Amino acid sequence: IILQKAVEVRQGDTPEVLQRRVMEEAEWKILPKAINLIAIQPRARKTVATVTKIRLRSAEDIRHAGPFSGKQKRKKNMAYVTYSVDGRSYFSQREIPVSADKDIGSQVTVWYAVLFPDTLIDPPSYVKLVLFTLLSLLMFLAGFLM
Repeated sequence: IILQKAVEVRQGDTPEVLQRRVMEEAEWKILPKAINLIAIQPRARKTVATVTKIRLRSAEDIRHAGPFSGKQKRKKNMAYVTYSVDGRSYFSQREIPVSADKDIGSQVTVWYAVLFPDTLIDPPSYVKLVLFTLLSLLMFLAGFLM
């Protein structure tokens, strides 16, 4: 088990209804995160990007912010950026949070997947990586000792 998410079981749920709720509320949301954690983040690289479009961050952005958002207490705006990998230019497909002092033309650091350089990803969390490694080691030893 890499990631888990609790789903409410409601009175009157049929197996089909519960299965659908589990897929919609948990599996479809955490599967991309698990793939990112295992397959993409360990193969991430950072580069410098240039802010090309910027807008003020809304309350909606803050409510839906994921780990990519950084610390919520800092003032942030949302921006699209351009960056180059191996001589090829890319334009971000989604907005990323940038500090409020950044303007169009400012330089920011972004992380991309080595195998998919057109995809910006969350900055690697070394705490998560260490915890994942320790958990994997414990699971390996538990399987070995049984």
